Amino acid sequence: MNVAKDPGLRYTVLAGLLNVSICPNCGQKGAVSIPFIYSDSAHNLLAYVHPRSDAPEEARLLILENLRSAYDNVEALLNARDGADGQSEHVATLSPKQAQDLPPLQVVFGLDQLSVLVNGVLDPEERLGRLALSTQSRNDAERGQFYSIARKLATEMNCSVEVESLPDEYIVWLYGSRRRIGALMRELAPGG
Repeated sequence: MNVAKDPGLRYTVLAGLLNVSICPNCGQKGAVSIPFIYSDSAHNLLAYVHPRSDAPEEARLLILENLRSAYDNVEALLNARDGADGQSEHVATLSPKQAQDLPPLQVVFGLDQLSVLVNGVLDPEERLGRLALSTQSRNDAERGQFYSIARKLATEMNCSVEVESLPDEYIVWLYGSRRRIGALMRELAPGG
């Protein structure tokens, strides 16, 4: 997960929307436990994230051991100069300088701990802000158009989107930096 390529992902994490699957039939949400790497070069943050905070101690130790082994293998590849046949090997995708510039890998168990880690490196104005846009229309076409407009707005603002569909109300939540959400709220306010 590279936040430099998609800044809205930062707010997907902070809003608790990452690794969540939604049933297309009933709308029920469920957690999907898929480990991933979180990278935010602007804040010098690199983390291996195991989504389950309740992982048993044996599992945590095994994960840490496997990560250490993988790190050692990458380091060995970066340090390899010549192959057995005397030819230079070109297996590493990072130069030694690039590898040296990488932030230290942090290991996090649980998405809540990732949120704490991310919030710890953000300025107050970069922290999570949210805005609810809603309509009371029950018409599916109107709700779809409403969602499409909110989605375009969110994309332009590097925000994440979540939909809450109720019988009498349709809510589109925008999650982004407090600075961007505040600016958007000022623009949308009457007389703004």
